[in-house]
Amino acid sequence: MKLVKIFTFLTVILLLLVFLMRNFERVSVDLILVQYDQVSLAIVMVFTVAIGILIGFGVSLSTILSAKADIHSIRQKNRQITEEINNLRNVGIDDIYDSDDEEE
Repeated sequence: MKLVKIFTFLTVILLLLVFLMRNFERVSVDLILVQYDQVSLAIVMVFTVAIGILIGFGVSLSTILSAKADIHSIRQKNRQITEEINNLRNVGIDDIYDSDDEEE
């Protein structure tokens, strides 16, 4: 399985390099506050993909952390309910034994 992952990773890198080599034209990039003239299209695409990956990572990280907090809260409630059920079961048993002791 590890070999398949390495092969897939190398194939993606190779395809990315071929794609970038074919798009090496110079373009003007106009950001709202800054303008760049004659920047390689390959560099623009790499930075765009990198920013997209970072944004996706941030969104997924916040989603994962939120889900973990929910899971922690649910587990805590589950422990409390389990303890309460066990206490109620034990109260019933204790009452039975106490009533038997009083009759003797």
